[in-house]
Amino acid sequence: MADSSIYATLTVMSNSDEFVDYVLDQLSLVGVILTSRMFGGVLLKVNNKQLGIVINDTLYFKVKEPELQQKFIDLESEQFEYERNNREEPVVIRNWWSVPPESLENREELVGLAYEVLLQGK
Repeated sequence: MADSSIYATLTVMSNSDEFVDYVLDQLSLVGVILTSRMFGGVLLKVNNKQLGIVINDTLYFKVKEPELQQKFIDLESEQFEYERNNREEPVVIRNWWSVPPESLENREELVGLAYEVLLQGK
């Protein structure tokens, strides 16, 4: 039997369908966005590349490049984190950065950020 103390505890409230629909509508200019369930959230993919995830009605983009991470820091974005049973400090997912509400509400800015995320490594 597995030791349950090694498993992560990710407290996920359900995403509201309205919020996920809003995010998809705001990102519609990016192209076809495929969604699937991941960690209790909704994973967003474009052309088989992970764009981000919606967890607890928050949109996180997958930001890998240091220069783009700095841009998200400048936007006062936060990295995704969760509690783990066997650790005092939360686990921080370094590549998942929250999209600030101001950016989410501004379609042009949001789509620009999404393209920057999708073009990483090209």
